[in-house]
Amino acid sequence: MNQGINIQLFERSKHNISDSANKLKNYIIFQLVLGIILAIILGVTLFVALGFTTAELENLNQNNMYQFGQDLINRGLFSTAVVAAVFLILVGVAFIIVSILLFVQYIRLGSSFNKLYESERMVGASKNISYGFYGYVVAVIIGFFAPGIGGSIVSIAGNTSLAIAAYFIYQLFIEYRDLGRFRGKPSNLLFIGLALQIISSIVSFFTLYGGLVGLIGFIMMLMGFRDLSRDMKLVASPGRQVAQKQAPQAAVYTPTQPAKAPAQATADTKIKYCENCGAKLIANAKFCSSCGANV
Repeated sequence: MNQGINIQLFERSKHNISDSANKLKNYIIFQLVLGIILAIILGVTLFVALGFTTAELENLNQNNMYQFGQDLINRGLFSTAVVAAVFLILVGVAFIIVSILLFVQYIRLGSSFNKLYESERMVGASKNISYGFYGYVVAVIIGFFAPGIGGSIVSIAGNTSLAIAAYFIYQLFIEYRDLGRFRGKPSNLLFIGLALQIISSIVSFFTLYGGLVGLIGFIMMLMGFRDLSRDMKLVASPGRQVAQKQAPQAAVYTPTQPAKAPAQATADTKIKYCENCGAKLIANAKFCSSCGANV
């Protein structure tokens, strides 16, 4: 594979990584908003329904759901419950679609880092990054079928795999900086955010304070994906370096070359003409090139 093809593959992979990181940030925000909407609709619906019926939330089960429905019909609240159910279904479907798009971007991100490794095998961290993303997706899929504590443990394992990938991403930017292809400061917010998510999951087994840690981790994770999208665009292609920005240097004058006064400099650069024939004179000329007269 020649250098030209390598650079094209690198640039394409770099674009895909930046694009996927930005989409992940947006999809996670969408998922959070949809989850909040779902919780609000469900909470308001139950509050209204239970407030106008004799049923209690802790007593609802498959056996008395029919009676609960009959109470809603008798009190004229059935149409309200149907409208709420329709909204719940629509928001729920949107939540599922965004979740699928989210995991597609995780897979795409891992694939893009793998392509990055193929374009320049000298940077060894890239392939390990892709394994971290693939491990997370596999853990999520297994988590759907693992009940209770087993599912929580699988979820922690998946977040750990993702955190390891984030750590390798940080190391990758360090390598690029050492090669002179990245002048920024690598962001480690993604790794720290995911590490806090793992701590939150473990703490939740013992106390309710784990949710607060998870919220902080969630915010840092969003900022980390934003930084990844931004920083990846700043990495130069293989074999190229990013020029250092240097402050303009002031002119230095030596004793043998004194600085000219502004008036003198202006006079020296003024165009002169021959007094004898009017021809334009060459700078510092002693004789007119047209008529030979002294100047």
